[in-house]
Amino acid sequence: MSPTLNREMGDVLEVLEQDADVGVVVITGDGSAWTAGMDLKEYFRETDGLPEIAQEKARREACKWQWQMLRFYNKPTIAMVNGWCFGGAFSPLVACDLAIAADEAVFGLSEINWGIPPGNLVSKAMADTVRHRQSLYYIK
Repeated sequence: MSPTLNREMGDVLEVLEQDADVGVVVITGDGSAWTAGMDLKEYFRETDGLPEIAQEKARREACKWQWQMLRFYNKPTIAMVNGWCFGGAFSPLVACDLAIAADEAVFGLSEINWGIPPGNLVSKAMADTVRHRQSLYYIK
């Protein structure tokens, strides 16, 4: 995920929500992953050299579609996890009304490998959505 993707997802979700012909929104990944989370190279490349507020705006745009819009969306949302689901991918995953995982889906929060808590709303999203002990498995 990158700032560009976040802006585009917000725009697309707004259009689909207003479209009377759309009854349900299915979100899936392209290729072998639902998403591996934030593309750190793209995220920092797109905001490098810009004022600090640009990075804050990028974080807000990510939260807007990944959590606020999907969680309170006016139409049913389905997350179809087709592979890797890591890091920030958990926010839109748990914000959808229903999640379906392929047999080959792999879930994890790579931040724990660096001894840091998952960023953004990932920890809260997990704790609010799945049982406490299950969320600890991923966010410990």
